[in-house]
Amino acid sequence: MKIYTLRIVYNDKTGELKSLDEIIEEDEAPISITASPHVMEAIAKADLIEQLLVSHPGESVGEA
Repeated sequence: MKIYTLRIVYNDKTGELKSLDEIIEEDEAPISITASPHVMEAIAKADLIEQLLVSHPGESVGEA
């Protein structure tokens, strides 16, 4: 999930835009893959480990 915050500081008396700030926060829970040795081997042979985890920082991969 991403949280987007846009902060606008505007002087309505003068019509002047003082500042415009955009803040993007990413709230990502780490994932975990736990599988049997047979499944982990199949994932590795298919070269899918990177595709499964590349967009998930803080991951944990292991065999059950």
